[in-house]
Amino acid sequence: MTRGDVFIQLLSELHDEPKELIADMLSVMKDSIPLEEHNFDEEISDTEAGQLLDELMQEKEAILEWFFEGYRRFLWRTRMPQGDA
Repeated sequence: MTRGDVFIQLLSELHDEPKELIADMLSVMKDSIPLEEHNFDEEISDTEAGQLLDELMQEKEAILEWFFEGYRRFLWRTRMPQGDA
């Protein structure tokens, strides 16, 4: 299991979205972040994953707000047509 898998599980549970959707969102975001600046691909033990999930669930509202606001900003910056205003 990776840290990214834990993050996908967490957001899927918190937002009641399919894991595939959350995984797609995380993949898009990871592609824009240099590998050395995130640890989503780091393998962790099942025990560590369970502890991490428990810890993150205690901060669930803040995590949801952070993730979706960041994702909206990312989409706005990378997906919106750029033009002269």
